[in-house]
Amino acid sequence: MTATSRRHLPLLLLAGALTVLSGFAGPGASQAQAQSSEWAGKKLVVGIHNRTPWAYRDKDSKVVGIHPDVIRAVFAPLGVKDFEFVVSDFGAMIPGLLAGRFDIIASGVAITPPRCEQVLFSEPDVAVGDSLLVKKGNPLKLHSYEDIAKNPKVRLAGGRGSENTKNAIAAGVPESQISLFPNNEAAVSAILADRADVTTLSVPSAIGVIDEQKVEGIERAVPFKGLIKPNGQPAKLYTGTVFPKGSAKLRDAYNAQLAKLRASGGLKPIMEKYNFTADEDAGQVTTAQICTGNG
Repeated sequence: MTATSRRHLPLLLLAGALTVLSGFAGPGASQAQAQSSEWAGKKLVVGIHNRTPWAYRDKDSKVVGIHPDVIRAVFAPLGVKDFEFVVSDFGAMIPGLLAGRFDIIASGVAITPPRCEQVLFSEPDVAVGDSLLVKKGNPLKLHSYEDIAKNPKVRLAGGRGSENTKNAIAAGVPESQISLFPNNEAAVSAILADRADVTTLSVPSAIGVIDEQKVEGIERAVPFKGLIKPNGQPAKLYTGTVFPKGSAKLRDAYNAQLAKLRASGGLKPIMEKYNFTADEDAGQVTTAQICTGNG
């Protein structure tokens, strides 16, 4: 037996025990049975990329973020409470999973058809789209790209080459209303200096401005309606927990508990803790839809 296979033995035992548990009837087979099962207490090695609001070490070196909190809440009823978080570059996380260095990834990885060829994803937990940052109080009452387009006096600060700015143009905002800036900080500074009224950023970037950088005088325009694609779906990326192809049973058990967490209302306070709003709820979109390009 190789070192890698020995390291993954707890995970294989965990997957086998999930099969046994599936024979129990009804919702009553629950936490007590999970805690007494042979795989309770096993450790999962989790890949993260140390970035707010996804998964990061706080000033006390505790791993926090929306995805560590979600997996803790989802795995607890399955008897798994011991996690070893390993920091990696974002681009190295999936290769690390494939190489057996992690058991799962929980760090803001978007579900995409090419990635679905390599790994298994849980059902989506968060929908990540565009957002607007405006002056405190949102004096121009901007809640969509349409609101910007229909008021020619609104000045939009966009990131040079950013997908958010491209989405704004695709949604009908005239380029004559857009000033381009090299980065998010410059776009936000333009609002504070009254050289722009609004800027479009990704949701995580907007959260970073408010929560991490703590810029005063700026807020998110909530609710917000972004670009709607030709298939009727919003232009968003959907994130989920990532599993290797050999962990389908564990992924399925995770999905069952994630559905219970969402149905009970338990996902909402985790999202709110990291400044995600109802706009970022993944709703009824499924991983199967996204993996086939229909999300």
